[in-house]
Amino acid sequence: MDNGQGIDVLRPRSVLQILGAAVSLYRRYPLLFVVLALVVTAPYELVVLAALGSAPIGGHTSNASTALLLVLVDVALVGPLIAALYAHAVVVIARNERPTFRGVAARVVRVLPVVVAAQIVAGIGIGIGLLAFVIPGVYLLIRWAVVAQAAALEHPDWIGALRRSGELTRGNYAHVFGVVVLTTAVNLGLSAAAGAASGGHTGAGDVIIGIAVGTIIRSFAALTTSLLYFDLLARERPVGWTPAGTDE
Repeated sequence: MDNGQGIDVLRPRSVLQILGAAVSLYRRYPLLFVVLALVVTAPYELVVLAALGSAPIGGHTSNASTALLLVLVDVALVGPLIAALYAHAVVVIARNERPTFRGVAARVVRVLPVVVAAQIVAGIGIGIGLLAFVIPGVYLLIRWAVVAQAAALEHPDWIGALRRSGELTRGNYAHVFGVVVLTTAVNLGLSAAAGAASGGHTGAGDVIIGIAVGTIIRSFAALTTSLLYFDLLARERPVGWTPAGTDE
C-alpha cells in the first residue's frame, strides 16, 4: 500500500529512532516489504527443509557439511539480495514515488553481482576475525555493516563497497554497534519464540510459521541496516546530497 508520502531518510537518527523508522516504514508498506523478503526467503527455507529435513526455525540436523553449505548460501546470497532490494525500495519511497516489486527488482538485478561479491568477502573477513580473536571480527562487523547497501546504491566494485562502508562507519562505531546489537537482539527473540512454538517440527503449519518468522527476521535486519546506511550518509554529507548511483 502506498500512502503517497515519502520519508526523509537523509538525516541523522539515534539507534532507537532508526528502529522506530524501520517499524514505521514496515507498517506503511507491509505488502511490499513482505513480498520482497518472502520471494527470497521461502525458496531458501524450502531447500533447507528438503536438504536437511529440519524445520526452518528450531530444527536440528546431523548433516554438518550440508548445513554449513546452506548457511554459506544464506550469508552470501539470501541476505545480500534482500538487503539490496530493501535499499532500493527505501530510495523509491524517499523520492515519494510508488514502490513496486517489479521496479525495485529491476534495479537490483544490475547490481546484484557486486553486492554478493562484497558481502562474501566481508563475511569471510568477519568470520576469520571472530574465529581468531573475536574482537577483530566484531570490528570488521561494524566497519562493514553497510557494505551491501553501499554496493547496491553507489555501484562501486566489491573493493570499493568495502572501502565505502568503512568510510561511512568511521567515527560512528558505537552508534553502528548499537544498531547491530539491538537488531540482533530483536531477531534472536523472534527466532527463540518461534522455535519454542514449533518445537522444531516439520509439519506444514510449523514450516509456514518458520518461513514467516524467517521473513520477518530478514526484513527487520535489512530495513534497519538500510536506514543505518542513510543515517551514516547524513552524518557525512550536507543536507540535500543524494547518494551516487540512485538517480536512474
